Amino acid sequence: MPETEAPDRRALFADHLLRHRGRLFAYVHALVRNLADADDVFQLTALALWRRFDAYDPSRSFLNWALGVARLEAASWLRARARDRLRFSDDLTAVLLEAFAALPDETSSRQDALPKCVDKLPEPDRELLTECYHRGADVAAVAARLGRSASSVHNSLARVRRALHDCIERAVARGTGK
Repeated sequence: MPETEAPDRRALFADHLLRHRGRLFAYVHALVRNLADADDVFQLTALALWRRFDAYDPSRSFLNWALGVARLEAASWLRARARDRLRFSDDLTAVLLEAFAALPDETSSRQDALPKCVDKLPEPDRELLTECYHRGADVAAVAARLGRSASSVHNSLARVRRALHDCIERAVARGTGK
């Protein structure tokens, strides 16, 4: 692969992984049944997905492909820890894989709605979000810069987050025909 394609390939992989991270992690957690182990298996899965990304067929569902790789990684992890009593049968693992693959993907519609909802906010609210989230300033620093109390900034952020949440919920509901 030419070097000019590498950044696009990395960006495409990162986009897919970020979009499906929640469902992929939930599937891994359901298989290994331990949060710490799920973190480890998820990392192994992400690494395996990256290593195999050249074999991924973009005309097919990334999530389904990733769930299959996660199943293999989780099975390997569980085999290595066979002394643990609680293990899922291959049949149950296959049922879990089908169930996770069949779940509707609301994450991408929520991600699509977020920028539109942010654009609908009043300018001061957008500036507050930019200060706190994009620039990474802590609330105390933002409050000092704005001449407000930290609790006032916290309350404003809570109000803005509620407004964004409500806007996103409405957008998702409209998108699904509800």
